[in-house]
This record gives sequence, structure tokens and C-alpha cells, in this order.
Amino acid sequence: MKKGLLIAIIIFLGGCSTKFTYNNLDWLIHWYIDDYVSLSDNQEALFDKYFADWQSWHRSQELGKYIEHLKSLKADLVSEELSAAQIEGHLLDSRQHWERLRDRVSPELADMAAKLTDEQVSSLFEELQEENDDIRESLEEFKEMSPEEQAEERLDDMEEGVSEFIGRLNASQKAIVKGYASQFTSTRALWLTYRQDFQQAAREMIDNRAANPTFKQDFVALMTHPDKFRSDAFVKLRNDNTRIYAKMAEELFYTLDKKQKRKLISKIDDMIEDIEYLMSND
Repeated sequence: MKKGLLIAIIIFLGGCSTKFTYNNLDWLIHWYIDDYVSLSDNQEALFDKYFADWQSWHRSQELGKYIEHLKSLKADLVSEELSAAQIEGHLLDSRQHWERLRDRVSPELADMAAKLTDEQVSSLFEELQEENDDIRESLEEFKEMSPEEQAEERLDDMEEGVSEFIGRLNASQKAIVKGYASQFTSTRALWLTYRQDFQQAAREMIDNRAANPTFKQDFVALMTHPDKFRSDAFVKLRNDNTRIYAKMAEELFYTLDKKQKRKLISKIDDMIEDIEYLMSND
């Protein structure tokens, strides 16, 4: 069910798809859930009720926070100075948007988890295991690549990510991205270990739900405190990568020409406009 909780990310998509997706999340999420488990009619009705409450809360309480954040980001971008520390602050704020959403939906997800049948639990975790196997396979494929091929793939991904927001990169900007690309350390293998450990803890807890009088409270605690499953090495590398990214973004900021800066600001304005529309049209 975790895929169905990506509301916070969806509002940062651009264009008309944002409005369409957000206002039709109910059936889109059912489509996602069906990939993992088939709900009974009663379970679907309960989920629909919970989801309506979540979306009402999100529209009335959270979207305004996103607008405030985007306006703050825009103000920083239109200024003549932007530091890596400011960029890290915006990345932290973005993470907190997701954490508030996670904390809000966790009690109802615990209630849903308590009502799953053993067959549904097996189906859910079998699907998650298949995803883990696919991730592991992609990691093995990456390992089989030469160091040069790995570096080229990483560089291509980073250039594509940057150009999505500012347009075509010039030679000096490509050089900056290339210089920082080699400093990043992949956390994907550590992330997979974290994902598996978290899923294993959830599986054990759900399997024991009937005998645990505090299951719902325990499940909420699990959902809202996933950090304990992240290794120290994972946390350190993730924080290091964040700092490297912020430094790269700071350096790139001072190379933006007027057209690139205009494109970046326009993207933020479009996001703000879309969110304001969502707030006023439920």
C-alpha cells in the first residue's frame, strides 16, 4: 500500500497532469493497491472512507504549506545569492512534507493492516519480495558494468535531472556536474537492506497481530520511526550525498543565464498555480 501514499510527491509534478492526478487519486490508488493485494468490498469501503479523510486533511492543511515552501524557494532563487546551506534547508523541508503525511495516515493504515487476512498478507509480501528481487537484479547489472560505464550512466542521470529544471546545459555547467558526479556514493544497496529489514519487521508484526493487544500502536510506531532500520553507514552516506548535491546546486546557480533562471522560476510559478487551483477546487 505504500505506493498509494505518494500524494506529497504528486503535487510537485508539472502541468495539467497535477490537477488531474490529485483529483483522481482515489481510483489511481486502488489501481496501485491491486498490484499488491485484493481488498474485499468491506475493506475497500473502509479504505475509501480513510482516503477521503486523508485527502480532505491534505488539501486543507498541507497544500498551503507547500505553497509557502515554494514561495520561499522562489524568493531565494530570484535573489543574487544562494548558499548550499539554504539548499539543504529546502531539501529538509521537502522531507518533512512527506513525514507529516506518513504520520497522518499511519493510524488508519494500522487499522487496515489489522483487518488483512493471512492470504492477503502473503500476497502483499510476495509482491514486495518480487520488487526487492528486481532491485537486486538491477544492482547486480550495475556492478557488472565497467567503472567507466557506471560513471557515464551516473553522469547522464545527473545531467538529465538538472536540465529538466533549467534546460540545456552549457559546457561549464556540464563540467560542474561531471566534477561532482564522481563524489557521489551510491546508497542503493544499503537502501535495499533497509527496505528488507523494515519489511521483515512489518511482516513479523502483522503475522502476530491477533495475539498482540497493542498491535495498532506498535504498527504506528513502526511506520513513523523507520530510521532505526537505516544503518549508520546508510545515514552517513545519504547525508554526505545531500551536502554534495547542495554544493553542486549552489555552484550551478551562479552559472545560470537569464533564460535558464527564467525557466526555473516559471516551473515554480506553475507549481504554485497548480496547488492554488487544487486548494480552491475539491
